[in-house]
Amino acid sequence: MRALNRLFTRLFHFTARRRADERFREEMASHIAAQKEENIRAGMTREEAYRDARLKFGAVEAMREDYRAEAGLPVAEDLLLDVLYALRVLRKSPAFTLVALVTLALGIGANVVVFGVLNAVLLHPLEVSDPQNLYQMRHKQWTIGRLLTTSYPAFEDFRERNTTFSGMAGVYGYSHARLRWRNAVRSVRGDEVTGNYFDLLGVQPELGQFFHAADEHGPDSAPYVVLSDALWRGAFAADPGVAGTTVELDQHPFTVVGVAPARFHGTERFVWPDYWIPMVNEEQVEGSDYLTSRTSITVTVIGRLKKGVTPRQATENLNAISAELAKEYPETDDGQPLRLIHPGLIGDEGDVIRGFLWA
Repeated sequence: MRALNRLFTRLFHFTARRRADERFREEMASHIAAQKEENIRAGMTREEAYRDARLKFGAVEAMREDYRAEAGLPVAEDLLLDVLYALRVLRKSPAFTLVALVTLALGIGANVVVFGVLNAVLLHPLEVSDPQNLYQMRHKQWTIGRLLTTSYPAFEDFRERNTTFSGMAGVYGYSHARLRWRNAVRSVRGDEVTGNYFDLLGVQPELGQFFHAADEHGPDSAPYVVLSDALWRGAFAADPGVAGTTVELDQHPFTVVGVAPARFHGTERFVWPDYWIPMVNEEQVEGSDYLTSRTSITVTVIGRLKKGVTPRQATENLNAISAELAKEYPETDDGQPLRLIHPGLIGDEGDVIRGFLWA
């Protein structure tokens, strides 16, 4: 071990000395060249100018030994010499220096952006209570570009018959409307959700309140709207008195009951709704009624497992219900096997997104 330590020590000193010699030669060459050019401008021949420059700087070997004797300089001074030497080298090659700086800037900037996206999408949890216990129901067959899972009547059957979820909520995220408030009109998009949506997610309002399951009493019974923080600030100038006012969505009156927190954007990271309305009032915005149709696949189902229940047990429970519905409604319900995933990355496309970002 001692022999190995001595070997590394000698190797370190040899490397350091060679580096010092190279730096010394560069320094001497730079000074002698400068003095030579000055002598030539004074009228000397090139040979005379070079000889005189060498004489002025004395014996090179003697200076080299003196230079080596300075090896005991403090680390800070040695670092300063390295920096000055590097700056002189870079000054001699401005094109290379520019390319190096641009490359470093692009590399650092790209890494910052990639980490920012990675942190926001994969490392940072959804802004809901206990996000790890929140699941989304999917068909067992992997699909892309499709979030919706089932019909509203089938969703109600799953919610009432399951024994493994503490709560289930439905979401329809393709709602578009014309919002009118006072004399301003703008196009907005939002989510139609079941009344228990905010309670299931454990989110608290930034202003006012949210609607609840108790507010629903059948179709068109809950004309309420919750604004996103962005819409509240952009269209309502962050008016703190907005709660309780009436706005129009596609010429239908809705009462603004509250504003969602600034960091809450629903359960999808890439699609941020401007508003949320109760699903029982969907016909006023959509112009068609999907609440009674078992053929309209319009609902994304999210839910929380009961304490002690595993995703596998919940999946088996859901599949048993799906098989029952296929027997009861053979013309509309196909009894497809189901599975559970965590929401947030556009359904099954999350697998592709995760792989891309980790790569």
